[in-house]
Parts: sequence; structure tokens; C-alpha cells
Amino acid sequence: MSYHKEINKIRAKMASNPWPKYLQSIEINGIRGWNGEEIRFGFPVTVIAGENGAGKSTIIKAAACAYGSPEGKKKTYYPSAFFPDTPWERITGARIKYKIYEGGNVRDFAYGKKTERWRPSGKKRIRNVIIQDISRTLPLDATVGYAKIAKQSVNEVSSSMLSEELTKYYSSIIGRKYAEAKFSISDIDRKREVGVVSLSGTEISQFHQGAGEDATLDLLSILQDIPDTSLVIIDEVEASLHPRSQRRLIHFLLWLSRTKQIQVILTTHSPYVLEELPPDARVLVERKTSGIEVLYNISPNFALNRMDDIDAPELYIFTEDNEALILSKTILQNSGVDVTRISFIDIGASNIVNAIAAATSNERFPVKALAIVDADTEPQNGAIKLPGEYCPEKQIILDIRSEATENLASRLELSEASIISAIDDTVIIQEQHDWPENLAKLLGQTVSYIWQTMCIVWVKHCAPQEEIDSIKTTVIDMLE
Repeated sequence: MSYHKEINKIRAKMASNPWPKYLQSIEINGIRGWNGEEIRFGFPVTVIAGENGAGKSTIIKAAACAYGSPEGKKKTYYPSAFFPDTPWERITGARIKYKIYEGGNVRDFAYGKKTERWRPSGKKRIRNVIIQDISRTLPLDATVGYAKIAKQSVNEVSSSMLSEELTKYYSSIIGRKYAEAKFSISDIDRKREVGVVSLSGTEISQFHQGAGEDATLDLLSILQDIPDTSLVIIDEVEASLHPRSQRRLIHFLLWLSRTKQIQVILTTHSPYVLEELPPDARVLVERKTSGIEVLYNISPNFALNRMDDIDAPELYIFTEDNEALILSKTILQNSGVDVTRISFIDIGASNIVNAIAAATSNERFPVKALAIVDADTEPQNGAIKLPGEYCPEKQIILDIRSEATENLASRLELSEASIISAIDDTVIIQEQHDWPENLAKLLGQTVSYIWQTMCIVWVKHCAPQEEIDSIKTTVIDMLE
């Protein structure tokens, strides 16, 4: 998969000039079902996926408490604010442990709460932290204190402009060409800013913007003057944005991370967000009966499968017909590949399979897919072929007749003589695609059972191992 250019730029910069401040990991124990599991942040922009209630919010709240603010205690986040005791829950025996890279060294810091109070252990490092929760998507006219500003009698007394560079990013994210964007202060309330954009010569305030436009404008305003090496935390980064805008917002955050060496931790339910980040930037959190499980380097489709009732395979394999489909699946199963991650689809003649292969070579193809043609067809445009020289029906039945009639007879619990006789009577039929059906009739078995059994015998005892290994390697590479 091809990733955004900023990802390689970040890797190159990290190799020569590591981020001066970096939260490497958090270990959480005794809070909301966490029992000492560790969350590692393997890339400067890390995204945490998972179902509602899986533990994503616990992670980001714990992350926000890792540092002290340069502006002092009033701007510092503490576990007591995020994880309070209530009449229904009482937190005891809890601990949050951090591994923090700074000044070329990895330093430990922790918070613990045995009974009444959270207490720090170790020296708290100083870093600017910004956390944006889901409340940022609340429309301006529904936000406390803003209703009285939306009146005609209100006058603007001052404003601050969004930079030209960030205005361009904002235009790109939303998909509209804004001439400028600013934040205005009114004579009604000098503490509350209202975003105003200029579009096609018309000024539009946040009172008349969509939720996605509104939330993104606020976010860019906050990030415009963010100090270098800061930690930025955003809950449900995709909220109120359509897929294209989600992707472009991630591109912006990658650029910002590189240029200011900031670290970004996101949560999401969106496959579009996951697709824009490399495997080492993806974390999946799952809550199971045995506890919380943290999975790394997951694929977007794997994460979607875990968060959805609808099957979303990580790879599609297209074949010419059902016989080729069963053979392909048998080859991979016998090679130890987890076929539950794959959807197998028979789609028709070899020219159609080759056409699919051509389409999958285009990075804009909507799913990850592999086309497999029969061995008697020349693969084109990135397709691969099944082992052997002939169509599967001919290849398997002739090879078993030559090398494995005893093995097939053992599996079918029939005499070897009856197998040999049935095959010899079958191979005189001109239409080779009818061979499995005729063989099944002669042996008193169903066609599906005969074909599945022959595929297993052929893969184990007849198939050329080099060609089997080639298919296995291709599929594993695509799954990874």
C-alpha cells in the first residue's frame, strides 16, 4: 500500500533527529478494567481504534496526565480530574506508569492511588499538552455563552487571522476554497471568539457552518501557534467529517507533526483514518471477558471486522470458478494461512479475472485484492496462476491417478481399484470441467465432497511445492 509522502519524511527526520520529547508507552492498572496492560506509541502520529467502551478514552486521559504544563499547575492535567471517585465507583490500588523519552534518555514516571489520593512517583517532565474531546463538535449556537453573541446589534471589536498556510490546509480538508479565516471578538463578550471565513466574497460565521467545518476551524486555530514538541490528543478525530476530509485532516496532522516535532495521539472508529497511517501507527483495543487486549500493527479491515458485525475481509481473492476457489482456499489453509481474513469470490472467465488484476494494480481500487487464474491461462497485469499446467479439474485428477490414488481411496474409505476405475472412465470425457461431476456420480459421492477431498489430497501429495510456496508468500505479503 502506498502511504502519504509525509510518512516517509517523518521516518527520515526521526532517523537523523529524533523527537526531543516523546511519550513511548503507558501502563494502566486498576482503572476501568485495565489490569497492567501496556499501550505503546510506535509512530509520532498514533491512532487507537476500538468499540465504544473498549478503553480508548482511558488511554488518552492517562496520556494527558503524563506531563506538567509549562504554565504551571492550573494548566496541568491530573488523574483525579479524569478518574474521580463517585458514589458508584471508588478507585483504589490504581497505577499509571509512563515511559518518557527526553534528552536522549528514557525516564519513568508514575501516578498511584492506593486509597484516597493520587500521588506522583518520579519527576514529572514538562511539556505542552492539548487534549480535544468530542465536545469540540458541539455547534457554536449550542455552546454555553455564545447564544447572546448571535445578534445583529453585536459589533466586532478585534480579530485574529488564521495563517495563509493553515487557511490553505483548512480549504483542502473541507474541500472549499476559502479566501481567509479569522476569529472575531465582539463587544458583547471579549472572552469568546467566533470563527468567520470568507468564501466567494461572502463572510460566514461558525453560527452558519456545518459541524465538521466548525470543529475543524477551531482545531486549526488551536494548533496554529502550538509550541514545538507538544503532545496533541484528539478524541474521535473523524467526528462530523466525511471520508475525504478525514483523510486530509490526517495529512495535515502528519505535516504538523513533522514540521514542529509534535506527537499526536488520536482515537477513531473510522477505516479512512486507519488507512492513512502506517501499520506501526495503528493500535486496536478490545475488551474481552478475560480482560483488555491491545493489538498492534493491525490492518484497517481487521480493525473494522472487530468493530462491526459485517464481515470486512483484509483481502479478496478472485478466481475463475468455484473449483479454482476451493483449490485456492485449500492451498492456503494447508500452508497455514488464516483464511478467515480472506474473502474468496469466483467471478468468471480468465479475461475477467485478468481485468480484475489490472484494476487492483490501481491504488484507487476500493479493496485489497488478488486475482488467481487457472494454470492453463497466462496471468496478466499482476495476476498469479494456480500450480501446474492445466485447468484445476484436469491437473488434479491426472496427478492423483498418477501419484495418489491410494491416498484418495483412504480418505474416501473406498478401494483403490474403484478409484482407479472411476478416474479411467472419467478422463475419456472431452469436457474436462465435467470430470469432477462424473467422478462423483461413479463413486456415489456429492460433487462438492469429491472435489474438496481431491484438492486436499493433491495439495498434500502432488502439488509442486515451489509453486505452492509462491502463492503462500504472495498472500502473506498482501495480508501484512
